[in-house]
Amino acid sequence: MRIGTYNVLGLTGYPREEAEKTIGDRLSQDATNHFIKVFQELNCDILGLQEGVTFPQIQRIAVGMGMNLATFPSPVAWPGHLITKFPILESRTFSHTIPHAADLPLSRCAGAVLLDPDNHTLMWVMVIHLHPSREELRDLEAEILQNHIKKMLDDTDQFIIMGDFNCEVHEQIHTYLKELKFSNVMEEVGGGVQWTMDTIGIKQHKIDHIYVSQPLISRLVNARVVRDEGFRNDGPQVDGLWVHSDHLPVTANLK
Repeated sequence: MRIGTYNVLGLTGYPREEAEKTIGDRLSQDATNHFIKVFQELNCDILGLQEGVTFPQIQRIAVGMGMNLATFPSPVAWPGHLITKFPILESRTFSHTIPHAADLPLSRCAGAVLLDPDNHTLMWVMVIHLHPSREELRDLEAEILQNHIKKMLDDTDQFIIMGDFNCEVHEQIHTYLKELKFSNVMEEVGGGVQWTMDTIGIKQHKIDHIYVSQPLISRLVNARVVRDEGFRNDGPQVDGLWVHSDHLPVTANLK
């Protein structure tokens, strides 16, 4: 089983002005077809997306892939999605539109789906996108999510948490997850946490992560940050050069 997380920058490509020369506007059929191929190349059984698009467009992509879909509306402008080949039994959204949502916790997206991967074992998969600039808000988000996770672990101890954490491993969300006996897949079987923003014109960050609960740790085979052609480039930036997003995907394989 392959799982993955990917901040897709609204499917605009990066830099947007260069991508538009090839795929046009992000709502175009060319853009839809392009990202169907991108996601198929990742070959994930479970793929969490952040900074996604409107439901009709992600629905066209999921249908084009022959996959199931859950989507998590954003209180502001950054919906999340989960595309999977497994049956979806339930989905939950933890971020809601309220006045002044941009200045409150979970202003991007946070949600979870309950999957049935093998007809007898339930699995929760949570997709999160934490605040990009304010650590105090990320700390509040971490506390909210920790409380949800504790309750959901009563349903099943098979649990995956993935997304754009917008922080490296010293912050509160990582501490909480480790207290709950979750493990970062890159630390466990990927050779250590690596840059996930790492392409021409981007400041490097290690902010996209996948965590698995304790029962899944022994099933991890390997993990990596995807740096294949089209996902990143060393530059120099020239006319017509673009990549799929300003972030890189993180994937992991489990037995």
